[in-house]
Amino acid sequence: MSDGVSRLRSAEVYAVLREEITDGVITPGSPLVEDEIAQRLGVSRTPVRESIQRLAADGLVVSRRRRWIVHAYSAAEITEIYEVRAGLESHAARLAALRATDEKLAEIEAQRTEMTNEDLLLLPERAKANDHFHDLISGAAGSARMMRAIRDHRLFHFNRGLAKLYNQDEVRISSRQHAQLIDAVTARDAGTAGEIARVHVEFSLGLVLKKLY
Repeated sequence: MSDGVSRLRSAEVYAVLREEITDGVITPGSPLVEDEIAQRLGVSRTPVRESIQRLAADGLVVSRRRRWIVHAYSAAEITEIYEVRAGLESHAARLAALRATDEKLAEIEAQRTEMTNEDLLLLPERAKANDHFHDLISGAAGSARMMRAIRDHRLFHFNRGLAKLYNQDEVRISSRQHAQLIDAVTARDAGTAGEIARVHVEFSLGLVLKKLY
């Protein structure tokens, strides 16, 4: 197998495993056994091993007693990560309001209907759309370095797992915050955009700690 094909296969395996972890198909604390994964995905152990190493670099898996397991974050770790996110996403929203092109603002505005929908039945789909929505705002800030840092501190599996546990009042609050964030960014109100983004992340942290710990 050529190096190019090997890299492609590793990228495919990595994408599958990452999605399974972030969607909660493979839950925190679950072991990742190379032979089992290779057989299930119909590949050799090499791309599986390379993929797991990438997942470890992402912070999604850890080595315990010579076994790879999906990392189960403690409440203290979650709090620390969300505190960093609050600072980063607040500043990104502020910069987005100042720097976004008209095209970027139109893309953000186009998310309004989906990100303010309060139908509980649509939450699993909205959870995935939520990542895209916040990426649009962070990307509009115009800083690739900040964007990478924000993505490094976003725990996708908590976002998507938590979505299933929202009640109607919590969905209403989250939707209102999304609407306010869109309003502030598209109005180029940097101070308000930054404050709403911070409050939104802190609200999410409160839900994680209340529902998952």
